[in-house]
Amino acid sequence: MASGNVLRRTIFAAALVVPVTLPALAWAAQEAETTRFVREARQLEASPLQPGAQDMRRWLLNWTMETPDYQVIICPVLGLPETVDEETSIAPEILAQQMFGNLAYQITEGRDGDELDRQLAGVESALKAYAVFLKADPSLKIPGVDHLAALQKAGTLRAHVAAVLEEKCSGDAPRGTLRLDADDAAPPVREPFLGDFLRGTSVVYPMQVGQWHAVDERRYEDVLGGASIRFARPGDTSGWIDLYFYPVGLQEPAEQQTMAEGERESLLDARKELMASERDMSALQPMVVPVASLGVGGPAQVDANALDFSYSSRGKAYSSVMIFAVDRMYAIKLRYSVEAATASRQQARREAEAFFRTLLSGVEITSFGSCGEAPAEDQLRLRMGCVGVDPLLPVVGEGQRELRFEYPAPHGAAAR
Repeated sequence: MASGNVLRRTIFAAALVVPVTLPALAWAAQEAETTRFVREARQLEASPLQPGAQDMRRWLLNWTMETPDYQVIICPVLGLPETVDEETSIAPEILAQQMFGNLAYQITEGRDGDELDRQLAGVESALKAYAVFLKADPSLKIPGVDHLAALQKAGTLRAHVAAVLEEKCSGDAPRGTLRLDADDAAPPVREPFLGDFLRGTSVVYPMQVGQWHAVDERRYEDVLGGASIRFARPGDTSGWIDLYFYPVGLQEPAEQQTMAEGERESLLDARKELMASERDMSALQPMVVPVASLGVGGPAQVDANALDFSYSSRGKAYSSVMIFAVDRMYAIKLRYSVEAATASRQQARREAEAFFRTLLSGVEITSFGSCGEAPAEDQLRLRMGCVGVDPLLPVVGEGQRELRFEYPAPHGAAAR
């Protein structure tokens, strides 16, 4: 959980203004990061206790502080206590979610909108996360937040937020400005996901899948971003497939579904301006991918979700497909875009599904870390792919390539 000192200093300020500190990012990189921000903010409000949640909050908080394109003003609406037990209170996480919900709203709806709408979006995001925390542990109740939940149920939350905004955060009201340094604001990690539970991973993938050849590989600076591989057909520039691998840890089926829904929302946010209608994107549809079992009696399939849609860019119409799955503690996402003159949505969907099934059956993902100490039944049931505390040298055959990820212990945390 977040630092109690940081929380108290934040609440004592009448509002939090995140300053501009860095030069503008290149457009493509900025688009990728804003898409990631919205995706992870929504994943955290739906599943704030998921593996890797603290790492996600750290990245979101740092990005919030560093972005030159958005400003977040946090009004003291949540009714959080001025002092908390930093080891047991969820107040820091709820406050952080208010920030993330506010900024995600600005990214998707525009930064020039009404301040009340921004504040309300932040509060509603915090309330979603709060409800999940309470479902897991009712003793985590915070009276001030309970009051807001009751107002939301009664339909009077907007009026309440407007009154607090007018009283405490209007232009005439005194307002403190607080700068949080990244090292100070980052939540301390206890039993970290990356660097302890997962210390490293080897992904061995085929360089050719049918007619598709791997032509480019990209690693993202932030370790949670993982890597992507682009596949193309020789001599054919009408379409391409991007394949993404990034760590998510152990995910139960319901959590996987939540992640898939978050991916759909993020994709819709990124592409809706290029689509004829938001309703044009299909709903997520289940897809079963047969794979080899990792042990006797273990599952011999991976459950995935797929969708398709159409969009236009630079005068050309495209058919597009997304497939999302979680296997061996990694999210595996496929994005296929092809000119509509070459393939209809239905054709693109069939091509993407065939590629994904073939690819997944030929990918080897092995990890090491304290995940190797997990009970054998969980290792098998959840297809963890953890080979033990220490790494094993993978076999990389002809026509294959290895992606190797290494995760050092986070600052201030020592791996066991």
